[in-house]
Amino acid sequence: MPDARRALILERFGHLADVTYCDFEPDLTRRYAEADLVVSMAGYNTVCELLSFGRRAILVPRENPVREQLIRARLLAGLGAFTVVEPGELTPQLLIGKVLEALQQEPVAPPPIDLGGLPRIRERARHLLNGKAS
Repeated sequence: MPDARRALILERFGHLADVTYCDFEPDLTRRYAEADLVVSMAGYNTVCELLSFGRRAILVPRENPVREQLIRARLLAGLGAFTVVEPGELTPQLLIGKVLEALQQEPVAPPPIDLGGLPRIRERARHLLNGKAS
């Protein structure tokens, strides 16, 4: 974000006692663990971390240069894991409305999503390397 834009945002909203502004956070997992709600794009690693922490999130995926984040966000929203704001519908009013709505609701348990792919990949590779196709 350009310095002038950041300064304008801090001037306008920097006084909010319950909001923390960070220029850079090398380990977002600590922030996720502490958060009541996360607003994020829908990158693979981010979404996996949010799922593993069981955090509520509003995903604002990008759709360019590829639609991977948009597809992921829509699928996870369809499962009830997250709320998605479509890129073409994103406005400050819509986003803050979604945030306030989510914060007023009681947290619900995220739907069970199997995050055990890595052990299955290891087992499948082990079988293939041992000449056992399954």
